[in-house]
Amino acid sequence: MKNFFMVLALTAACMAGVLVYRYIQIRPAGAYTDRGIHRFEPYEVLPVQVKNTTGSSRSRRMQPTKTIYLLYYRATDGSGYRWSKEVPSKTFGNKRIKEGTLVERRVLSITGENSYISVEAHLNAESYTSGLKRRYVLYFSLCVLYLAGYGGFWIFKKRCG
Repeated sequence: MKNFFMVLALTAACMAGVLVYRYIQIRPAGAYTDRGIHRFEPYEVLPVQVKNTTGSSRSRRMQPTKTIYLLYYRATDGSGYRWSKEVPSKTFGNKRIKEGTLVERRVLSITGENSYISVEAHLNAESYTSGLKRRYVLYFSLCVLYLAGYGGFWIFKKRCG
C-alpha cells in the first residue's frame, strides 16, 4: 500500500509539471481573431489510430495503439471550416450523420498563423483562454494538495511513530 501512495505522489508531481508547462503554452486572448459563429453539419465518421494510454504497461506494450472514431463536421456556409469530435462507435457517428443535426460553433483564427480552432458558440477568445487557465490551475492545485497531504502524513508518522 505504501508503494501505491508513493506512485500516486510521483504521478502528482509529474502531472503538476505538465500542467505548468501547458499553462505557460496557453496563448493570450489577443492571439485569436473571432471569425464568428458558424453552423456545422456532420458528414463523415472515420477510425483513427491513437496511442494506447489505458490498461497495464504490459497491455500497452502488446497493443501500443487503439482505434477511436472521429465524427467530422464541416461548415454549411462553404467557408471551409471543419472540426471533429470523438464518438463511441462508428454506428453512433453514422446515426448522427443521418440525423443531420446542425451544431453552432465559434471559430477563432490564430493571428499570424494559417490555423484556427472552433469552440462552443457561447465562448469567445477571452472566456476560452480564461477557462483553460482556470482548469489548469484547479488540476495543479489538486496535485499540490495531494503532495502536501502525502508529505504531511510522512512527517507526522516520522515524528509520532
